[in-house]
Amino acid sequence: MHTLSLLPLVILASNAAPAAAETLLPQGNFRTECLQIGKDGRHGLIAEVSIEGDTISASAQTYAHNNCDVPTVRADYRGIVTSARETGNRIDFTQETGPFLYTLLADDVTTYYNANVDSAGCGLDGWQTDVPRDAAGRTCAPYTFPTIGTELKDSVWVNQNGIEFGRLPLVWDSAPDAGYPERSSGILFTRMAD
Repeated sequence: MHTLSLLPLVILASNAAPAAAETLLPQGNFRTECLQIGKDGRHGLIAEVSIEGDTISASAQTYAHNNCDVPTVRADYRGIVTSARETGNRIDFTQETGPFLYTLLADDVTTYYNANVDSAGCGLDGWQTDVPRDAAGRTCAPYTFPTIGTELKDSVWVNQNGIEFGRLPLVWDSAPDAGYPERSSGILFTRMAD
């Protein structure tokens, strides 16, 4: 009689075990300041990351100038955390990549991408302003995005000011045997109000 009453608890406990890894990652919404990127830091970038359970959603908004004034390109990403473990002062995690939606936000940028398909244009032609396209498995200079389902390794450091990743938001082409980053990128994501 007691054996049957414990069976549901055993089943629940066995199903909950894999979820323990995902709770290691800090949950919530985080955002960078305006970062200077590109040749001589002439462009700007603001990245946002949302971690909910085992899902990482990220966006990176590129701007025409380094004061993040005029939006030009937006990349949106979603991945699933498949494992996480504490290693010293960081959390190493592996994620399975989803699509990388790339959206051009300015007509002059769209014209440039269509004129430079093999470099800036991700190997895709027919770009339209405000129409997202999946850039998974493509190089959209200077970023190379993995194909959907690729296993990516990264690390996150949690501190009183927010979080810092080893690779996110600028490096997406790590080789499977690259291991986990041992140093943070130095790019701080501060917690946003929920």
